[in-house]
Amino acid sequence: MIELRPYQKEAVEHALKHRRSVLVLPTGTGKTIIGAFFLKNLFRRGLIKKALVLVPTRILVEQTHKVYSKLGIDSEMIYGIHPKEKREEMWKRAKVAISTPETVYSDLELVKVDAVVVDECHHAVGDDAYAKVLKELECDYKLGLSAYIPKRRRNEIERLIGKVREWSTKEVKPFIAEWIAEVFETPFSRREMEVYDEIDRRRNIARKSEKLIYTSALKFFAKDGALALKESLSRKNKLSKLLEDLKNDVLKLRDLHKLRYLFRALVLYEGFSKSIVFVERVVVAKKLAEILDEKTDYRVALVIGRQREKMREMLEEAKQADVIVSTSAGEEGVDLPTADLLINWSNTSSPLRFIQRHGRIMRKAGKDVKFVVYLVTPDTIDTDDLIASIDQAKKIIDINIDRDVLEELWRKSRRHKIVEELSTPMPAEWIEEITGRTRSEVRFALKKSAEEGELIYIYTHLGKTYVRKDCIDKLEQFKEFLNPKHVGKVKIRLNGRTKNIIGDYKKLREELSKFLPLPKLEITVIKKSGEIEEYDFRSYNFPIDKPEVLDVVLKNALS
Repeated sequence: MIELRPYQKEAVEHALKHRRSVLVLPTGTGKTIIGAFFLKNLFRRGLIKKALVLVPTRILVEQTHKVYSKLGIDSEMIYGIHPKEKREEMWKRAKVAISTPETVYSDLELVKVDAVVVDECHHAVGDDAYAKVLKELECDYKLGLSAYIPKRRRNEIERLIGKVREWSTKEVKPFIAEWIAEVFETPFSRREMEVYDEIDRRRNIARKSEKLIYTSALKFFAKDGALALKESLSRKNKLSKLLEDLKNDVLKLRDLHKLRYLFRALVLYEGFSKSIVFVERVVVAKKLAEILDEKTDYRVALVIGRQREKMREMLEEAKQADVIVSTSAGEEGVDLPTADLLINWSNTSSPLRFIQRHGRIMRKAGKDVKFVVYLVTPDTIDTDDLIASIDQAKKIIDINIDRDVLEELWRKSRRHKIVEELSTPMPAEWIEEITGRTRSEVRFALKKSAEEGELIYIYTHLGKTYVRKDCIDKLEQFKEFLNPKHVGKVKIRLNGRTKNIIGDYKKLREELSKFLPLPKLEITVIKKSGEIEEYDFRSYNFPIDKPEVLDVVLKNALS
């Protein structure tokens, strides 16, 4: 009999108490077991008679069925591959049915259950089959399980399933493997960078509808190598039409500029038991597996696609392999063998996928210390995406990369170059137009640069108006927005206590100067007009580390 870990026991008790809930725990912490014990307790207490377990793929149907069987739970796998008549019998017979949302949605009139467990429940939004099923399925008990719920999806998921409860990495730390991360810069050659810069230049001046196409080309090239771009240009599509005159230049480039760094990582951590290399494009994954098989003594396995029979065969090969080369097919829930070396050939901008990849090394098995290597092309969109995913993922899992390395990466990124334009104060919309960067790129750069203390902003008739901190004197052109005349209220935390300070500009400046540096400042502005008081709220989400910065912020807030 499996004995639940303390956090697993707490999770099961929480789910039982609240009847409908979403549990968010780091990858590798045994969420499948939590779901199983949730149902086991409901059956034991006589609260339910039939249950459904939703998982995203057929492979996971089989893996979940194995876990439930080991725990003595009578479950049945129901696939869309079975004819409808047979599935009707199976739905009637199954005490616990394990199935994919697509199959369940096609059989909704047959599915009558008292409880549902939703694995990888972050999918349950919009037109996804998960969401469609949950909108129609009526049952008393619902449990969602995930490693990460993006903020924009949270409300919809809570409506369909239940309130979210999160466990931090610290809460489950004794059960997650320690791991150390290292960044290997994989620079382009001079000619490769010239081609990249030309595509980037075209993107910056392109119409909005074409920007995404150019962005895709940049991602293929920087993340996966010229081989991925060559394959895209070999097809008849909008991308090949836009880059028609560059095809010959691209064809002359080496296929895989990251290759020697991959070998370097394998040599550096040569004591590894098993390594997983995550790659975005199938053509690149196949090429890497072929090269590794030919040029090394490693047993190499390739995991691509999602066809059930082929995937089963691939996973069997992966168990025996030293190095597994996998596309996104191996990221989500698929039970790849536990590894002690994870190599990210293609960096992802998605924090969800970033976290799922790291789940491959976070299980407590084998070595005490494991390693993650990020192969990143500096001064490209590859760096931008790695920084973006780390920035989000670090809220969920520990990112064991040296802070100095991350800061250096950020300063080498293309998005950081946006900050260089801010020697003159301007709003985000102007920056988009001047740089040619997309709205999301500019917003990310401004937010991160503010958090890092590189720039500040004030509120003007243009909206938030940004400027580099070393050019703060340029804000004088906005004198009318730096003319304090109201009273403000500020709350600051000191030694665990909240201190309220109320006063005009002079009083607030005098009081707050004693507590510099402040991580940020939020001010409630009190505007009096006769007997009437109006309240406004101003938030300055950047470090207030110098008297001149505090001065500008207070003048702006109270003007």
